[in-house]
Amino acid sequence: MKKNCLLIGINAKYIHTNLAIRYLKAYCNKQYQSIALKEFSINDSLDNVLKEVYCKHTHVYAFSCYIWNIDRVLKLCSNLKKLNPDAVVVLGGPEVSFDAETLITMHKYIDYIIRGEGEETFLELLQLLKSDMHNNAEILGLTYRLGNQIVSTPDRPLLQNLDIIPFPYEDIKQLSNKIIYYETSRGCPFNCQYCLSSTLHGVRYFSMDRIKQELKQFIDLGVKQVKLVDRTFNCNKQHSLEIIKYIIKLQSKTNFHFEIGADLLDDEIIAVLATAPKDMFQFEIGVQSTNQIALREISRAMNIDKVKQNVLSLQQARNSHLHLDLIAGLPFEDFNSFGRSFDEVHQLLPDMLQLGFLKLLKGSGIRNRAKEYGIEYNSFNPYEVLKTNWISYEELTNLKEVEHLLELFYNSGRFKNSLRNLFMNHYTSYFQFYIDLADYWRRNALFTASQSTKELYNILYSFIESRNFMSITLNELIKLDWLLYYNNGNMPSEIKRFDHSKVKNALQSYIRNSPSLVRSLFPNEETDSKTLSKSINYEVFSINVLDAQNDEQEYAVFYTKSTNYEVRTSIKKLSEIL
Repeated sequence: MKKNCLLIGINAKYIHTNLAIRYLKAYCNKQYQSIALKEFSINDSLDNVLKEVYCKHTHVYAFSCYIWNIDRVLKLCSNLKKLNPDAVVVLGGPEVSFDAETLITMHKYIDYIIRGEGEETFLELLQLLKSDMHNNAEILGLTYRLGNQIVSTPDRPLLQNLDIIPFPYEDIKQLSNKIIYYETSRGCPFNCQYCLSSTLHGVRYFSMDRIKQELKQFIDLGVKQVKLVDRTFNCNKQHSLEIIKYIIKLQSKTNFHFEIGADLLDDEIIAVLATAPKDMFQFEIGVQSTNQIALREISRAMNIDKVKQNVLSLQQARNSHLHLDLIAGLPFEDFNSFGRSFDEVHQLLPDMLQLGFLKLLKGSGIRNRAKEYGIEYNSFNPYEVLKTNWISYEELTNLKEVEHLLELFYNSGRFKNSLRNLFMNHYTSYFQFYIDLADYWRRNALFTASQSTKELYNILYSFIESRNFMSITLNELIKLDWLLYYNNGNMPSEIKRFDHSKVKNALQSYIRNSPSLVRSLFPNEETDSKTLSKSINYEVFSINVLDAQNDEQEYAVFYTKSTNYEVRTSIKKLSEIL
Protein backbone atom coordinates (compact mmCIF):
# COMPACT_ATOMS: atom_id res chain seq x y z
CA MET A 1 0.00 0.00 0.00
CA LYS A 2 1.28 3.46 -0.90
CA LYS A 3 1.90 5.79 2.01
CA ASN A 4 -0.62 8.32 0.86
CA CYS A 5 -2.88 10.52 2.98
CA LEU A 6 -6.53 11.49 2.89
CA LEU A 7 -7.62 14.66 4.71
CA ILE A 8 -11.32 14.45 5.61
CA GLY A 9 -13.67 17.29 6.52
CA ILE A 10 -17.24 16.60 7.62
CA ASN A 11 -18.94 19.98 7.40
CA ALA A 12 -22.13 21.20 9.06
CA LYS A 13 -23.70 21.85 5.64
CA TYR A 14 -23.01 20.82 2.05
CA ILE A 15 -22.46 24.45 1.04
CA HIS A 16 -19.63 24.91 3.55
CA THR A 17 -15.92 24.44 2.88
CA ASN A 18 -13.32 23.17 5.34
CA LEU A 19 -10.46 25.65 5.67
CA ALA A 20 -8.43 23.54 8.11
CA ILE A 21 -7.81 20.55 5.85
CA ARG A 22 -6.92 22.85 2.96
CA TYR A 23 -4.33 24.60 5.11
CA LEU A 24 -2.77 21.25 6.00
CA LYS A 25 -2.65 20.11 2.40
CA ALA A 26 -1.19 23.39 1.18
CA TYR A 27 1.46 23.44 3.91
CA CYS A 28 2.56 19.84 3.31
CA ASN A 29 2.24 19.64 -0.48
CA LYS A 30 5.84 20.52 -1.38
CA GLN A 31 7.32 17.72 0.68
CA TYR A 32 4.46 15.25 0.69
CA GLN A 33 2.53 15.25 -2.59
CA SER A 34 0.38 12.16 -1.99
CA ILE A 35 -2.34 14.08 -0.12
CA ALA A 36 -5.98 14.17 -1.17
CA LEU A 37 -9.00 16.01 0.24
CA LYS A 38 -12.50 14.71 0.73
CA GLU A 39 -15.42 16.71 2.11
CA PHE A 40 -18.80 15.53 3.32
CA SER A 41 -21.60 16.99 5.41
CA ILE A 42 -23.16 15.73 8.61
CA ASN A 43 -26.28 15.00 6.55
CA ASP A 44 -24.52 12.38 4.43
CA SER A 45 -25.13 8.71 5.14
CA LEU A 46 -22.36 7.29 7.32
CA ASP A 47 -22.37 4.10 5.25
CA ASN A 48 -21.76 6.08 2.07
CA VAL A 49 -19.04 8.16 3.70
CA LEU A 50 -17.32 5.01 4.97
CA LYS A 51 -17.47 3.43 1.51
CA GLU A 52 -16.01 6.52 -0.21
CA VAL A 53 -13.24 6.94 2.35
CA TYR A 54 -12.31 3.26 2.49
CA CYS A 55 -12.21 2.95 -1.31
CA LYS A 56 -9.39 5.49 -1.41
CA HIS A 57 -7.12 2.73 0.03
CA THR A 58 -5.19 5.27 2.04
CA HIS A 59 -2.38 4.80 4.52
CA VAL A 60 -3.14 7.88 6.65
CA TYR A 61 -6.67 9.07 7.41
CA ALA A 62 -6.71 12.55 8.99
CA PHE A 63 -9.94 14.06 10.32
CA SER A 64 -10.77 17.68 11.22
CA CYS A 65 -12.85 17.52 14.42
CA TYR A 66 -15.47 19.94 15.74
CA ILE A 67 -18.46 19.70 18.07
CA TRP A 68 -20.82 19.21 15.12
CA ASN A 69 -18.98 16.21 13.63
CA ILE A 70 -17.01 14.44 16.37
CA ASP A 71 -19.57 11.66 16.88
CA ARG A 72 -19.56 10.81 13.20
CA VAL A 73 -15.77 11.02 13.00
CA LEU A 74 -15.32 8.53 15.84
CA LYS A 75 -17.78 6.08 14.29
CA LEU A 76 -16.00 6.33 10.94
CA CYS A 77 -12.58 5.83 12.49
CA SER A 78 -13.73 2.76 14.39
CA ASN A 79 -15.05 1.11 11.23
CA LEU A 80 -12.05 2.16 9.13
CA LYS A 81 -9.71 0.41 11.56
CA LYS A 82 -11.79 -2.75 11.34
CA LEU A 83 -11.57 -2.70 7.55
CA ASN A 84 -7.96 -1.55 7.36
CA PRO A 85 -6.11 -2.35 10.63
CA ASP A 86 -2.80 -1.07 9.23
CA ALA A 87 -4.17 2.38 8.48
CA VAL A 88 -3.02 5.32 10.58
CA VAL A 89 -5.83 7.41 12.07
CA VAL A 90 -5.01 11.03 12.94
CA LEU A 91 -7.40 13.49 14.56
CA GLY A 92 -7.01 17.24 14.97
CA GLY A 93 -9.10 20.32 15.66
CA PRO A 94 -10.65 22.13 18.64
CA GLU A 95 -12.84 19.21 19.71
CA VAL A 96 -9.86 16.91 20.37
CA SER A 97 -7.11 19.34 21.40
CA PHE A 98 -8.05 19.76 25.07
CA ASP A 99 -8.68 16.18 26.20
CA ALA A 100 -6.44 14.30 23.78
CA GLU A 101 -5.16 11.77 26.31
CA THR A 102 -8.67 10.85 27.44
CA LEU A 103 -9.88 10.39 23.87
CA ILE A 104 -6.96 8.28 22.74
CA THR A 105 -7.29 6.13 25.87
CA MET A 106 -11.01 5.56 25.31
CA HIS A 107 -10.75 4.89 21.57
CA LYS A 108 -8.06 2.39 20.65
CA TYR A 109 -8.48 3.03 16.93
CA ILE A 110 -7.00 6.54 17.23
CA ASP A 111 -3.25 6.55 16.58
CA TYR A 112 -2.38 10.24 16.85
CA ILE A 113 -4.04 13.46 17.98
CA ILE A 114 -2.61 16.80 16.88
CA ARG A 115 -3.23 19.50 19.47
CA GLY A 116 -3.61 23.17 18.54
CA GLU A 117 -2.49 24.64 15.23
CA GLY A 118 -1.67 21.73 13.01
CA GLU A 119 0.41 22.77 10.00
CA GLU A 120 3.91 22.11 11.34
CA THR A 121 2.94 19.14 13.53
CA PHE A 122 1.10 17.41 10.70
CA LEU A 123 3.99 17.87 8.28
CA GLU A 124 6.49 16.45 10.76
CA LEU A 125 4.20 13.51 11.49
CA LEU A 126 3.84 12.68 7.79
CA GLN A 127 7.59 12.87 7.34
CA LEU A 128 8.06 10.53 10.29
CA LEU A 129 5.51 8.03 8.99
CA LYS A 130 7.05 8.14 5.52
CA SER A 131 10.50 7.35 6.90
CA ASP A 132 9.22 4.42 9.04
CA MET A 133 10.96 5.98 12.04
CA HIS A 134 9.11 6.23 15.33
CA ASN A 135 10.76 9.08 17.19
CA ASN A 136 7.41 10.74 17.95
CA ALA A 137 8.80 12.44 21.05
CA GLU A 138 10.51 15.07 18.91
CA ILE A 139 7.24 16.26 17.37
CA LEU A 140 5.67 19.03 19.45
CA GLY A 141 1.89 19.23 19.91
CA LEU A 142 1.33 15.47 19.47
CA THR A 143 -0.47 12.89 21.60
CA TYR A 144 0.06 9.22 20.74
CA ARG A 145 0.11 5.69 22.04
CA LEU A 146 3.42 4.11 23.03
CA GLY A 147 2.79 0.50 24.03
CA ASN A 148 0.38 0.68 26.95
CA GLN A 149 1.21 4.32 27.65
CA ILE A 150 -0.30 7.53 26.30
CA VAL A 151 2.31 10.17 25.59
CA SER A 152 1.79 13.90 25.03
CA THR A 153 4.71 15.96 23.81
CA PRO A 154 4.97 19.63 24.86
CA ASP A 155 2.66 22.14 23.18
CA ARG A 156 3.93 23.61 19.95
CA PRO A 157 4.53 27.38 19.90
CA LEU A 158 2.16 29.27 17.65
CA LEU A 159 3.23 29.89 14.08
CA GLN A 160 4.33 33.53 13.96
CA ASN A 161 4.85 34.07 10.23
CA LEU A 162 1.49 33.09 8.77
CA ASP A 163 2.62 33.91 5.24
CA ILE A 164 4.65 30.71 5.07
CA ILE A 165 1.32 28.87 4.79
CA PRO A 166 0.43 28.72 1.08
CA PHE A 167 -2.94 29.86 -0.26
CA PRO A 168 -5.29 27.06 0.81
CA TYR A 169 -7.82 27.13 -2.04
CA GLU A 170 -6.01 25.54 -4.96
CA ASP A 171 -9.43 24.10 -5.92
CA ILE A 172 -11.17 27.48 -5.81
CA LYS A 173 -12.54 27.21 -9.37
CA GLN A 174 -14.69 24.28 -8.27
CA LEU A 175 -16.07 26.15 -5.24
CA SER A 176 -17.77 29.25 -6.68
CA ASN A 177 -21.19 28.14 -5.38
CA LYS A 178 -19.96 27.33 -1.88
CA ILE A 179 -19.29 29.48 1.17
CA ILE A 180 -15.55 30.13 1.29
CA TYR A 181 -14.11 30.28 4.80
CA TYR A 182 -11.11 32.56 5.03
CA GLU A 183 -9.01 34.36 7.62
CA THR A 184 -6.81 37.45 7.60
CA SER A 185 -5.62 36.87 11.16
CA ARG A 186 -5.42 34.28 13.91
CA GLY A 187 -6.13 34.86 17.58
CA CYS A 188 -8.17 37.43 19.48
CA PRO A 189 -7.15 40.26 21.81
CA PHE A 190 -10.09 39.56 24.11
CA ASN A 191 -10.58 36.92 26.78
CA CYS A 192 -14.25 35.89 26.65
CA GLN A 193 -14.49 32.87 28.91
CA TYR A 194 -16.99 30.92 26.79
CA CYS A 195 -14.74 31.08 23.72
CA LEU A 196 -11.73 28.94 22.81
CA SER A 197 -9.91 32.03 21.59
CA SER A 198 -9.40 32.85 25.27
CA THR A 199 -6.93 29.95 25.45
CA LEU A 200 -4.57 31.77 23.08
CA HIS A 201 -2.91 35.14 23.48
CA GLY A 202 -2.33 37.87 20.92
CA VAL A 203 -3.31 38.34 17.31
CA ARG A 204 -1.18 37.38 14.30
CA TYR A 205 -1.84 38.73 10.81
CA PHE A 206 -1.29 37.63 7.25
CA SER A 207 0.43 40.30 5.18
CA MET A 208 -1.82 42.87 3.54
CA ASP A 209 -0.43 42.27 0.04
CA ARG A 210 -1.25 38.59 0.32
CA ILE A 211 -4.74 39.26 1.69
CA LYS A 212 -5.58 41.62 -1.17
CA GLN A 213 -4.30 39.21 -3.77
CA GLU A 214 -6.38 36.34 -2.38
CA LEU A 215 -9.54 38.39 -1.94
CA LYS A 216 -9.26 39.49 -5.56
CA GLN A 217 -9.06 35.83 -6.62
CA PHE A 218 -12.35 35.13 -4.86
CA ILE A 219 -13.99 38.16 -6.44
CA ASP A 220 -12.66 37.50 -9.94
CA LEU A 221 -13.98 33.93 -9.81
CA GLY A 222 -17.44 35.11 -8.77
CA VAL A 223 -17.51 33.41 -5.36
CA LYS A 224 -20.94 34.10 -3.83
CA GLN A 225 -19.88 34.47 -0.21
CA VAL A 226 -16.60 34.69 1.68
CA LYS A 227 -17.03 34.18 5.41
CA LEU A 228 -14.08 35.50 7.39
CA VAL A 229 -13.37 33.51 10.55
CA ASP A 230 -11.24 36.20 12.19
CA ARG A 231 -12.49 36.16 15.77
CA THR A 232 -12.89 39.97 15.92
CA PHE A 233 -12.18 41.27 12.43
CA ASN A 234 -11.99 44.95 13.41
CA CYS A 235 -9.85 44.60 16.55
CA ASN A 236 -7.11 46.36 14.55
CA LYS A 237 -8.73 49.39 12.94
CA GLN A 238 -6.11 50.07 10.25
CA HIS A 239 -5.98 46.41 9.21
CA SER A 240 -9.76 46.08 8.87
CA LEU A 241 -10.27 49.50 7.30
CA GLU A 242 -7.73 48.84 4.56
CA ILE A 243 -9.40 45.55 3.68
CA ILE A 244 -12.88 47.08 3.63
CA LYS A 245 -11.73 49.95 1.40
CA TYR A 246 -10.06 47.49 -0.96
CA ILE A 247 -13.18 45.33 -1.30
CA ILE A 248 -15.36 48.38 -1.93
CA LYS A 249 -12.89 49.63 -4.55
CA LEU A 250 -13.22 46.35 -6.46
CA GLN A 251 -17.03 46.80 -6.62
CA SER A 252 -17.44 43.13 -5.86
CA LYS A 253 -20.65 41.17 -6.25
CA THR A 254 -19.24 38.72 -3.72
CA ASN A 255 -20.77 38.99 -0.25
CA PHE A 256 -18.31 39.24 2.65
CA HIS A 257 -19.30 38.14 6.15
CA PHE A 258 -17.36 39.49 9.15
CA GLU A 259 -17.58 38.96 12.90
CA ILE A 260 -17.02 42.39 14.42
CA GLY A 261 -17.05 44.21 17.73
CA ALA A 262 -19.63 46.95 17.16
CA ASP A 263 -18.28 49.09 19.99
CA LEU A 264 -14.88 49.20 18.25
CA LEU A 265 -16.29 51.00 15.22
CA ASP A 266 -15.73 54.74 14.87
CA ASP A 267 -17.10 57.50 12.64
CA GLU A 268 -14.42 56.99 9.98
CA ILE A 269 -15.05 53.30 9.40
CA ILE A 270 -18.84 53.75 9.57
CA ALA A 271 -18.58 56.48 6.91
CA VAL A 272 -16.53 54.18 4.67
CA LEU A 273 -19.01 51.32 5.13
CA ALA A 274 -21.83 53.65 4.12
CA THR A 275 -20.27 53.89 0.64
CA ALA A 276 -20.40 50.13 0.02
CA PRO A 277 -22.83 48.71 -2.56
CA LYS A 278 -25.95 47.10 -1.14
CA ASP A 279 -25.47 43.53 0.17
CA MET A 280 -21.68 43.59 -0.18
CA PHE A 281 -21.16 43.22 3.57
CA GLN A 282 -22.75 41.13 6.28
CA PHE A 283 -21.81 41.77 9.91
CA GLU A 284 -22.24 39.38 12.80
CA ILE A 285 -22.14 41.20 16.13
CA GLY A 286 -21.90 39.15 19.31
CA VAL A 287 -23.69 41.22 21.93
CA GLN A 288 -24.36 38.10 24.08
CA SER A 289 -25.94 40.10 26.95
CA THR A 290 -26.56 43.65 28.13
CA ASN A 291 -26.20 42.58 31.78
CA GLN A 292 -22.96 44.27 32.84
CA ILE A 293 -22.39 41.89 35.78
CA ALA A 294 -22.68 38.87 33.47
CA LEU A 295 -20.38 40.48 30.91
CA ARG A 296 -17.74 41.26 33.52
CA GLU A 297 -17.90 37.70 34.86
CA ILE A 298 -17.15 36.24 31.44
CA SER A 299 -14.40 38.82 30.84
CA ARG A 300 -16.24 40.40 27.93
CA ALA A 301 -15.45 44.08 27.97
CA MET A 302 -18.03 45.96 25.93
CA ASN A 303 -19.58 49.41 25.81
CA ILE A 304 -23.25 48.54 25.29
CA ASP A 305 -24.28 52.13 24.58
CA LYS A 306 -21.61 52.35 21.88
CA VAL A 307 -22.83 49.06 20.41
CA LYS A 308 -26.37 50.41 20.13
CA GLN A 309 -25.22 53.71 18.67
CA ASN A 310 -23.02 52.07 16.04
CA VAL A 311 -25.61 49.46 15.06
CA LEU A 312 -28.10 52.27 14.42
CA SER A 313 -25.46 54.16 12.41
CA LEU A 314 -24.79 51.08 10.25
CA GLN A 315 -28.53 50.66 9.69
CA GLN A 316 -28.92 54.19 8.40
CA ALA A 317 -26.95 53.31 5.26
CA ARG A 318 -29.41 50.46 4.47
CA ASN A 319 -26.71 48.58 2.59
CA SER A 320 -25.46 45.86 4.99
CA HIS A 321 -27.02 42.83 6.63
CA LEU A 322 -26.73 42.94 10.45
CA HIS A 323 -26.85 39.76 12.50
CA LEU A 324 -26.86 40.21 16.32
CA ASP A 325 -26.25 37.39 18.79
CA LEU A 326 -27.40 36.70 22.35
CA ILE A 327 -26.35 33.86 24.67
CA ALA A 328 -28.75 32.43 27.26
CA GLY A 329 -27.37 30.71 30.36
CA LEU A 330 -24.50 33.04 31.23
CA PRO A 331 -23.44 33.41 34.89
CA PHE A 332 -25.46 36.06 36.77
CA GLU A 333 -28.12 36.19 34.04
CA ASP A 334 -31.54 35.01 35.26
CA PHE A 335 -34.71 34.68 33.20
CA ASN A 336 -35.87 38.27 33.74
CA SER A 337 -32.39 39.67 33.16
CA PHE A 338 -32.18 37.76 29.88
CA GLY A 339 -35.56 39.17 28.92
CA ARG A 340 -34.19 42.69 29.38
CA SER A 341 -31.13 41.82 27.28
CA PHE A 342 -33.43 40.39 24.61
CA ASP A 343 -35.57 43.54 24.55
CA GLU A 344 -32.57 45.88 24.32
CA VAL A 345 -31.09 43.99 21.39
CA HIS A 346 -34.38 43.29 19.60
CA GLN A 347 -35.21 47.00 19.82
CA LEU A 348 -32.34 47.61 17.39
CA LEU A 349 -34.33 45.59 14.80
CA PRO A 350 -31.38 43.72 13.26
CA ASP A 351 -31.88 41.73 10.07
CA MET A 352 -31.38 38.62 12.17
CA LEU A 353 -31.36 38.06 15.93
CA GLN A 354 -29.83 34.77 16.98
CA LEU A 355 -30.69 33.41 20.40
CA GLY A 356 -27.98 30.90 21.26
CA PHE A 357 -27.38 28.87 24.39
CA LEU A 358 -24.18 28.72 26.39
CA LYS A 359 -21.94 25.87 25.29
CA LEU A 360 -19.32 24.63 27.74
CA LEU A 361 -16.57 24.04 25.18
CA LYS A 362 -13.60 21.90 26.06
CA GLY A 363 -10.74 24.08 27.19
CA SER A 364 -12.88 27.16 27.84
CA GLY A 365 -12.58 29.09 31.08
CA ILE A 366 -16.29 28.86 31.80
CA ARG A 367 -16.19 25.06 31.59
CA ASN A 368 -13.36 25.01 34.10
CA ARG A 369 -15.52 27.07 36.51
CA ALA A 370 -18.83 25.28 35.86
CA LYS A 371 -19.17 23.97 39.43
CA GLU A 372 -18.60 27.43 40.87
CA TYR A 373 -21.53 28.74 38.81
CA GLY A 374 -23.76 25.76 39.49
CA ILE A 375 -23.77 25.05 35.76
CA GLU A 376 -25.01 21.64 34.71
CA TYR A 377 -24.49 20.96 31.03
CA ASN A 378 -25.05 18.19 28.54
CA SER A 379 -22.35 15.52 28.85
CA PHE A 380 -22.32 15.13 25.07
CA ASN A 381 -21.57 17.63 22.33
CA PRO A 382 -22.43 20.42 21.92
CA TYR A 383 -22.18 20.56 25.77
CA GLU A 384 -25.10 22.95 26.06
CA VAL A 385 -26.14 24.45 29.40
CA LEU A 386 -28.99 22.67 31.24
CA LYS A 387 -29.28 24.95 34.27
CA THR A 388 -27.25 27.40 36.36
CA ASN A 389 -27.47 29.03 39.78
CA TRP A 390 -29.52 31.79 38.11
CA ILE A 391 -31.74 30.06 35.57
CA SER A 392 -33.61 26.76 35.76
CA TYR A 393 -33.94 23.99 33.22
CA GLU A 394 -37.65 24.86 32.83
CA GLU A 395 -36.80 28.49 32.07
CA LEU A 396 -34.15 27.50 29.53
CA THR A 397 -36.70 25.20 27.92
CA ASN A 398 -39.05 28.17 27.64
CA LEU A 399 -36.24 30.13 25.97
CA LYS A 400 -35.77 27.25 23.54
CA GLU A 401 -39.39 27.76 22.52
CA VAL A 402 -38.75 31.48 22.14
CA GLU A 403 -35.73 30.70 19.95
CA HIS A 404 -37.85 28.47 17.70
CA LEU A 405 -40.53 31.13 17.25
CA LEU A 406 -37.96 33.87 16.74
CA GLU A 407 -36.59 31.88 13.79
CA LEU A 408 -40.02 31.22 12.30
CA PHE A 409 -41.52 34.68 12.63
CA TYR A 410 -38.77 37.30 12.93
CA ASN A 411 -35.63 35.89 11.34
CA SER A 412 -37.53 34.42 8.38
CA GLY A 413 -38.45 37.95 7.31
CA ARG A 414 -41.94 36.80 6.32
CA PHE A 415 -43.90 38.80 8.87
CA LYS A 416 -42.16 42.18 8.94
CA ASN A 417 -45.23 44.38 8.56
CA SER A 418 -47.57 42.50 10.89
CA LEU A 419 -44.90 42.14 13.61
CA ARG A 420 -44.01 45.82 13.37
CA ASN A 421 -47.64 46.73 14.00
CA LEU A 422 -47.93 44.30 16.91
CA PHE A 423 -44.79 45.65 18.55
CA MET A 424 -45.81 49.28 18.06
CA ASN A 425 -49.40 48.99 19.25
CA HIS A 426 -49.76 45.98 21.54
CA TYR A 427 -46.46 45.16 23.25
CA THR A 428 -44.04 47.22 25.29
CA SER A 429 -41.71 44.16 25.49
CA TYR A 430 -40.56 42.14 22.48
CA PHE A 431 -39.64 39.33 24.85
CA GLN A 432 -43.17 39.21 26.25
CA PHE A 433 -44.59 38.81 22.76
CA TYR A 434 -42.53 35.66 22.17
CA ILE A 435 -43.35 34.35 25.67
CA ASP A 436 -47.08 34.83 24.97
CA LEU A 437 -46.76 33.26 21.53
CA ALA A 438 -44.85 30.30 23.01
CA ASP A 439 -47.61 29.83 25.61
CA TYR A 440 -50.19 29.83 22.79
CA TRP A 441 -48.21 27.23 20.83
CA ARG A 442 -47.81 25.05 23.91
CA ARG A 443 -51.52 25.17 24.78
CA ASN A 444 -52.42 24.23 21.21
CA ALA A 445 -49.79 21.46 20.95
CA LEU A 446 -48.12 23.22 18.03
CA PHE A 447 -44.57 22.40 19.15
CA THR A 448 -45.22 18.67 18.72
CA ALA A 449 -45.23 18.80 14.91
CA SER A 450 -43.66 20.92 12.21
CA GLN A 451 -45.91 23.57 10.71
CA SER A 452 -46.01 24.49 7.05
CA THR A 453 -45.04 28.04 6.15
CA LYS A 454 -48.57 28.72 4.96
CA GLU A 455 -49.98 27.50 8.27
CA LEU A 456 -47.75 29.94 10.18
CA TYR A 457 -49.88 32.79 8.82
CA ASN A 458 -53.03 31.11 10.12
CA ILE A 459 -51.39 30.48 13.50
CA LEU A 460 -50.27 34.08 13.87
CA TYR A 461 -53.74 35.26 12.86
CA SER A 462 -55.41 32.99 15.42
CA PHE A 463 -52.96 34.05 18.12
CA ILE A 464 -53.72 37.73 17.46
CA GLU A 465 -57.45 37.00 17.66
CA SER A 466 -56.96 35.11 20.94
CA ARG A 467 -55.36 38.25 22.40
CA ASN A 468 -58.22 40.44 21.07
CA PHE A 469 -55.72 42.43 18.99
CA MET A 470 -57.17 41.77 15.55
CA SER A 471 -58.09 44.83 13.50
CA ILE A 472 -58.65 45.74 9.88
CA THR A 473 -55.08 47.06 9.78
CA LEU A 474 -53.53 43.87 11.14
CA ASN A 475 -55.57 41.71 8.77
CA GLU A 476 -54.36 43.78 5.83
CA LEU A 477 -50.73 43.72 7.01
CA ILE A 478 -50.73 39.93 7.37
CA LYS A 479 -52.18 39.79 3.85
CA LEU A 480 -49.40 42.09 2.63
CA ASP A 481 -46.75 39.95 4.30
CA TRP A 482 -48.10 36.93 2.47
CA LEU A 483 -48.00 38.66 -0.93
CA LEU A 484 -44.51 40.10 -0.41
CA TYR A 485 -43.13 36.66 0.38
CA TYR A 486 -45.16 34.36 -1.84
CA ASN A 487 -46.24 36.61 -4.71
CA ASN A 488 -49.56 34.80 -5.20
CA GLY A 489 -53.17 35.11 -4.13
CA ASN A 490 -53.57 31.56 -2.80
CA MET A 491 -53.76 32.88 0.73
CA PRO A 492 -54.08 31.15 4.09
CA SER A 493 -57.70 30.59 5.03
CA GLU A 494 -57.78 32.90 8.08
CA ILE A 495 -56.97 36.07 6.11
CA LYS A 496 -60.01 38.13 5.12
CA ARG A 497 -59.91 39.24 1.47
CA PHE A 498 -61.65 41.84 -0.67
CA ASP A 499 -64.22 40.51 -3.17
CA HIS A 500 -62.45 41.16 -6.47
CA SER A 501 -65.25 39.98 -8.74
CA LYS A 502 -66.69 43.46 -9.33
CA VAL A 503 -63.37 45.17 -10.02
CA LYS A 504 -61.47 42.38 -11.79
CA ASN A 505 -62.03 43.68 -15.33
CA ALA A 506 -61.16 47.25 -14.43
CA LEU A 507 -57.93 46.26 -12.70
CA GLN A 508 -56.84 43.98 -15.54
CA SER A 509 -57.58 46.75 -18.05
CA TYR A 510 -55.56 49.21 -15.98
CA ILE A 511 -52.57 46.87 -15.99
CA ARG A 512 -52.76 46.37 -19.78
CA ASN A 513 -53.07 50.06 -20.52
CA SER A 514 -50.66 51.58 -18.03
CA PRO A 515 -47.07 51.54 -19.36
CA SER A 516 -45.97 53.71 -16.42
CA LEU A 517 -47.14 51.02 -13.97
CA VAL A 518 -45.25 48.34 -15.89
CA ARG A 519 -42.05 50.40 -15.97
CA SER A 520 -42.29 51.18 -12.24
CA LEU A 521 -42.38 47.46 -11.50
CA PHE A 522 -39.79 46.51 -14.16
CA PRO A 523 -37.41 49.50 -14.28
CA ASN A 524 -34.49 47.65 -15.85
CA GLU A 525 -36.29 45.22 -18.14
CA GLU A 526 -35.99 45.62 -21.91
CA THR A 527 -38.96 43.37 -22.71
CA ASP A 528 -42.00 45.16 -24.13
CA SER A 529 -44.67 46.42 -21.71
CA LYS A 530 -47.40 44.16 -23.05
CA THR A 531 -45.39 41.04 -22.26
CA LEU A 532 -44.29 42.32 -18.86
CA SER A 533 -47.83 43.27 -17.88
CA LYS A 534 -48.79 39.60 -17.93
CA SER A 535 -46.52 39.06 -14.90
CA ILE A 536 -48.30 41.66 -12.76
CA ASN A 537 -50.78 40.56 -10.09
CA TYR A 538 -53.06 42.67 -7.93
CA GLU A 539 -54.78 42.67 -4.55
CA VAL A 540 -57.25 45.17 -3.14
CA PHE A 541 -56.71 46.38 0.43
CA SER A 542 -59.00 48.27 2.78
CA ILE A 543 -56.23 50.67 3.82
CA ASN A 544 -53.12 52.28 2.37
CA VAL A 545 -51.19 49.19 3.37
CA LEU A 546 -47.73 50.32 2.22
CA ASP A 547 -47.92 53.17 4.74
CA ALA A 548 -50.04 51.19 7.23
CA GLN A 549 -52.52 54.09 7.24
CA ASN A 550 -56.24 53.45 7.63
CA ASP A 551 -57.78 56.39 5.79
CA GLU A 552 -61.02 54.43 5.10
CA GLN A 553 -60.26 54.20 1.39
CA GLU A 554 -59.60 51.11 -0.72
CA TYR A 555 -56.32 50.67 -2.53
CA ALA A 556 -55.12 48.38 -5.29
CA VAL A 557 -51.63 46.99 -4.79
CA PHE A 558 -49.93 45.73 -7.94
CA TYR A 559 -47.05 43.35 -7.40
CA THR A 560 -44.61 41.14 -9.25
CA LYS A 561 -41.46 39.22 -8.50
CA SER A 562 -38.27 40.68 -10.02
CA THR A 563 -35.35 38.72 -11.44
CA ASN A 564 -33.58 38.69 -8.03
CA TYR A 565 -36.78 37.29 -6.41
CA GLU A 566 -37.58 40.58 -4.68
CA VAL A 567 -41.28 41.41 -4.80
CA ARG A 568 -41.88 44.89 -6.25
CA THR A 569 -45.07 46.78 -5.50
CA SER A 570 -47.05 49.80 -6.67
CA ILE A 571 -50.17 51.23 -5.02
CA LYS A 572 -53.10 53.31 -6.29
CA LYS A 573 -56.45 54.34 -4.87
CA LEU A 574 -59.11 52.02 -6.21
CA SER A 575 -61.44 54.97 -6.83
CA GLU A 576 -58.92 56.42 -9.30
CA ILE A 577 -59.01 53.22 -11.38
CA LEU A 578 -62.74 52.50 -11.47
